Amino acid sequence: MTHFDGTALKGTEKFIPSRLLDFLVRLEATTTTEDVWDLIVCLADGMGLEVVDYVYATDFRNWEQAQFIRTTIDSRWFDYLRRFPHIRHTSAFRMHGCRYLTPIMVGEEYLDEMGEISEDRRRHVRIGAEMGMRAGISIPLRMGDPGQAALITLGGDLDRADFDALLERHGWTIHAAMLSAHTRYTELFKLEFIERNQLTDKQKEMLRLVGQGLMDKQIAHELGISFSAVRQRMATVQQKTGAQNRADLAALAARAGLVSDPLLRAHGDDLTVFLCTGDGKTGTEVRRPGASPPAAAE
Repeated sequence: MTHFDGTALKGTEKFIPSRLLDFLVRLEATTTTEDVWDLIVCLADGMGLEVVDYVYATDFRNWEQAQFIRTTIDSRWFDYLRRFPHIRHTSAFRMHGCRYLTPIMVGEEYLDEMGEISEDRRRHVRIGAEMGMRAGISIPLRMGDPGQAALITLGGDLDRADFDALLERHGWTIHAAMLSAHTRYTELFKLEFIERNQLTDKQKEMLRLVGQGLMDKQIAHELGISFSAVRQRMATVQQKTGAQNRADLAALAARAGLVSDPLLRAHGDDLTVFLCTGDGKTGTEVRRPGASPPAAAE
């Protein structure tokens, strides 16, 4: 077994379960979100789990904000969503994943361990069983930004004893694999932003300059084009991306990795920044000799 670049795995890398090791090595080689999804589904299928449900929200604090779902469940699920709108509120994502980080067993087989739950929630669990989710595990995930969260569920038409035995054998593998897969998926999702919105190289460059804080006249000078051409190009980018204003464009540039993270710019001249916590609760930041610390805000 080798890494994606052909480097052989060392013995010190092989202490984890072989199924997990194989998954992570394959994950390294993924180049698209589609690759990552296929890998997740393949892992689940290899364990006899037919259902994979991946959900994330742009702002879980407001249920009316966009919620994205990628699932192996067929289109009947959307019929249930229309018939039973409470599903959005009684999901494991909304009731558990947005608040906690502990994985949780889900499905009709675990109803007796869910404590006192509403009839709507009970109906939701039974609908899941009808769709092939008698028993499953839901793993809370985070997106890296406040208010954003995700959750992935793997499950199938298994009874409780069989699913408990599966988790006993592969629980660590499932949890670790999904954490890494989610990280890779979100990384590639951002990288695919340009392609997904069909931005040209010129539009991408303009977006980068907006992200750097340049004004229209400065951008025109930098690109060697007219002021009106900048405005026209910016309007096209807004139309393609759905950005409402300049602030949205700057945020998109940062999210797509076109500009550096502003939270790290205070250390832009440092090769290494150590935060040593051995001398108290606040820690001591050790900077490169000769480098002055960032000025305190007034």
